[in-house]
Amino acid sequence: MDSLPPGQRLALALHRATALVDRVADAYLQPAHGITVSAFRILITIQALQPTRQSDIARALDVSRASVTQRLSALTGRGWVEVTPDPADSRAHTVSLSPTGTELLTAAWAGLDRSHDGLENGVDLAALEQALDALAVNARRHLSTIAATGHRP
Repeated sequence: MDSLPPGQRLALALHRATALVDRVADAYLQPAHGITVSAFRILITIQALQPTRQSDIARALDVSRASVTQRLSALTGRGWVEVTPDPADSRAHTVSLSPTGTELLTAAWAGLDRSHDGLENGVDLAALEQALDALAVNARRHLSTIAATGHRP
């Protein structure tokens, strides 16, 4: 991997770390709470934005609105999410966690903290968060340049 250019090393390291951390989370979340890390990510986003619209959730997760609609159906069916008509726009829906969804997140976060014992060892979490935020800003800038010009800068 050392022979790869820095951008490729970063992409591989980021992908590998994300995949492994997601597997660790899934190893706890699925048996303990019956939820995948993907569904957990949606619940976290809803909690952070609520009450919110489906389009805002899609934008925050960088997925399609149709993908969010499909996932919300499953989460609503489990009683974790409430979807109601948006009073400001009859074509939109407002999404919030149900009390059961809030309880699930509280219990799941506590369990993840216990089950991840040592996962962050040797990691400067503040520096990592700052670096990832900078990477996200750079990626958004790059994507907006492509959208505005129709080609790579």
